[in-house]
Formats: sequence, C-alpha cells, structure tokens
Amino acid sequence: MFFSKKMDPLLKNIVEENLYNNYRVIIQYGSISGSIEKKVRSFKGEVIYDIKSINCICVVINKRGLKRMLELPDVKYVCLDESAYLCSKNILHANGIFLENKNYTLLKEKKISGKGIGIGIIDSGVYPHIDLSTPSNKVKKFVDVINNITFPYDDNGHGTFISGLLCGENNTSKNIKQRGIATDSDLIMIKAFNKFGKGYVSSTLYAFEQLYNLIEEFNIKIICAPFEVPTLNKTILSLYDKMFTMFKNKNILIIVPSGNNESKEDTIRGIALSDKVLTIGGINTNSTYLVSEYSCCGSTKILKKPDFVAASDDVISLNTDKNYISERDGEKIYPHPLTTPYTVLSGTSIACGFITGVCALLLQCNNDYTFDDIYSLLKINSVLIKDKKYKQGHGYINVSNLINNLKITNNVLQVNNDKKK
Repeated sequence: MFFSKKMDPLLKNIVEENLYNNYRVIIQYGSISGSIEKKVRSFKGEVIYDIKSINCICVVINKRGLKRMLELPDVKYVCLDESAYLCSKNILHANGIFLENKNYTLLKEKKISGKGIGIGIIDSGVYPHIDLSTPSNKVKKFVDVINNITFPYDDNGHGTFISGLLCGENNTSKNIKQRGIATDSDLIMIKAFNKFGKGYVSSTLYAFEQLYNLIEEFNIKIICAPFEVPTLNKTILSLYDKMFTMFKNKNILIIVPSGNNESKEDTIRGIALSDKVLTIGGINTNSTYLVSEYSCCGSTKILKKPDFVAASDDVISLNTDKNYISERDGEKIYPHPLTTPYTVLSGTSIACGFITGVCALLLQCNNDYTFDDIYSLLKINSVLIKDKKYKQGHGYINVSNLINNLKITNNVLQVNNDKKK
C-alpha cells in the first residue's frame, strides 16, 4: 500500500495532491543505506546526504520512486526535508553594541581568551577577513556541504559576522570598537546555508555529523548553531535529539537562538525547545534593557525556554564580500581588502554567538566542565531585566561579574565567590 504508516502525514498530503514532480525527503533506515541509495538512483533520484550516525538519508525522488522506497523493509519512515533559517535581521543603524573595554582589560589581565578551545559553527561560511587571519588564522577548518568548495568564503555574510563576534581581532579600524570575546579560540566552520540564509534539516544534521567527526582533531568543546528550524514535527525533532545526545555524551555544549519571529508567548519552535541545548533570546540594549520585539519566547505554562538572553540589536561585527569566489579550477583565489570592513546586524543568532564566546572563556579555564557546570556558572552570574520571565529565562549574563570571579589555577577554573553549585 502506497500511503503506509511509514510516511509522515504532511508528506502524504502533498504527494496525494501531486504538487511536485520530485520530493526532497529524509528517509530513516534500519542498518544499511547502500541498498537505499541504489534504489534511489535507479529511479533517477539524487542522494544529497547520507547521515550514517543517526541512520537517515536525504534524497530527491519522484512519486513513483517514493512508492517503491516505502516497500523496502529497511526503510522505517519518510518525511519532508523541512527548511532551516539563519536568525538575523539586516538593520543598519549608526550605533552598535560591543563588549566594553573594561571587560577586555580584565580578560587580558587574567589571560582568558578561549585559547585552545575549538568552536564548531554551522552557518553560511566565513570570509577570509583580516580580523580573522591576523596575527594568526582563526579558521582551522572549513567544510562546504552546499557547494563543495574547498577554501573559505561566505556568500551571505552571516557566518563571517558570527565569527567576528567570537574571535575577531579588530586589525582594520581604530574608530570601530569591535573585537571578539574569545580572541584565541579556534573556529571550525561548516557551511550549511546558502546565499539567502536558507538551509535544510538535512544539511544541518549533516553539518552536525561533520563536526562530531572533528571533535578530537580540533578539541571542539562548543557548537554554535545560530539558526532556527520552526517545526514541531516529531520525526525531525527526534533526529536532532539523537544528534544532540551524541554531543552531550561527548561533553560538547550546543548553543542555539530562540528564533526570530515575535516576542509573544509560545513562539519558540523546533530545536530551541530541546533540553540538550542552551537556548538564547535577544535583548535591545540601545536604551533600556528589553526583550527584542522579534525574539521568540517560551510559555507561562512551563517556564522552560529561553535559558538566557543577550544583546542582539544593532551589533557591530565583520563584513564580507558576498561576491568573492575563493577558488577557480581548484586554485585558491585571494580576496581584495574590504572597503567597508564592518557592518551592523540584529537577531537572536547574534545573542547566541555572544554566549558561545562567553562559554569558550569558561571552558579554557576547565576543559572538563559539563553542560550542567556551565549552566550553573551562567545562572549564578545572570540578572533579570524588567520584562516577563517567559521572555528572558534567567536573564542576561553580567559579563563583568563573571570575569571578575574567574581565575585559572593549573588550567582549572576557580570561582572566587564559591557560588558554583
């Protein structure tokens, strides 16, 4: 029977309506994907990703081929490959938010800079900006799962912006006070979003798997996933849950934004609801501290998410050349200097990036800290703003207080006020 229990109801409805010639779907399989790949190709379908760690494969296939796939015993379930979106808004205001100089002074005095901490990023890529390459190259690994280009580039700009928030050095302008919070951290960038800031569930899951395989090589301790998957589909969320469990078992922290929709109750969707990630909402710090109007919020029924909030409106960071092509005929092409090296963005992904940098500082002090350890330290140093609790979780992180209470002794974090639980 064609429309079996193996097919997700949404996909079933779309197929029944004959809306498309081909369907981009995720197939969950039992043990071996090889036979499935052969079957897909026999129906002139295309295999996009095989995500072996969680037994699923993304394919593009026609209706007839989809029917035959459902007949295979090893095919367990099929659903649509839904969209994922980067969480930023391009708002170019004259003012900008940046980490205060006194905090940089404190970090320098304490020699805390995220040194040796690998940060995995799933984004739109990274431009070879001088602030990321001098005095040393911050980008230790670049993998492009969209266009399979070898050398770093960013045709959207979002990934470069987030990278600057994390470890930009401000080598370009003395008039712009922009610098990353964890300037000595290492970046491992997986490009999983196209020039429009759009990706798929499959591309992000495949990106997670790529990072998982690089954990040991680059000492990856944190994953910055500054995107949203606005779905409540149980099958899709179960795939992310399997992936997140793998990272949590390896003691890797995953940080995601609450999402860009509106700051009303019950607007958080998708992976931002997971209890295996830190979910960060956005606040406007331009005047009074208020939750940003686009920052998705939790529920008064269960005060669960977001976990924390951070500055997300009119933030300054690195610009990109969206037209830059990093290679031609397999040869690397070097970029020209940017005439406008910095730009301004808003969005909950900005807040997500900032908290990622803060966590890199903590993990430099002690590589062995767990999810619960980091959560406790952030919570101790958080402050509630004058807004609804379901909008902000535990509030924003008092960075000055957090830094003041940190010191490194034999590479082990000490909290001066002994408040760590």
